[in-house]
Amino acid sequence: METLTYVSCEKQIDSDAKTRTLTIRCYVYLPLTAPAPPLCLSPDRELTAEAMTLLMQVDNELLAARADWDEDRFRRLMRLRPKAGCRLRRRWEQLNPKPRIPLGTLRRRYHANLAGHSYDQNS
Repeated sequence: METLTYVSCEKQIDSDAKTRTLTIRCYVYLPLTAPAPPLCLSPDRELTAEAMTLLMQVDNELLAARADWDEDRFRRLMRLRPKAGCRLRRRWEQLNPKPRIPLGTLRRRYHANLAGHSYDQNS
C-alpha cells in the first residue's frame, strides 16, 4: 500500500534594512496529520447522528440547569429528554446494516426537586 504525504510550502520575505531575502519553507505532513476527507453518511445514518447530537445537547443543558439550580429549566429539559431518546432509539433501530455496538439504556433518574435527595424531609 502506498502512503501519501502532504507537502505545504510557504514564502517568507525578510525585509531588513539593506537586503531583502526570500525564504521558501516546505513542510511534509504525514498522512495522519493531513486534513481528513469529508465524511459522507447515508441519510439514515445522518439522521441518527443528528438525533444522538440532540440527546447529548439536552444532557449538557441538564447539567448546566442542575449547576444553576434552575428547577424550571431542569423540569422542562427532563420532559424533553424522553422524546429525544425515543427519536434516537427509533432511528437506531432503522439503520441498515445494524450497528455493531448496541445503543443501551437511555434512562436517567428524575427528581422534580433538585435538592430533594440532599436534605432530610423529616427535620
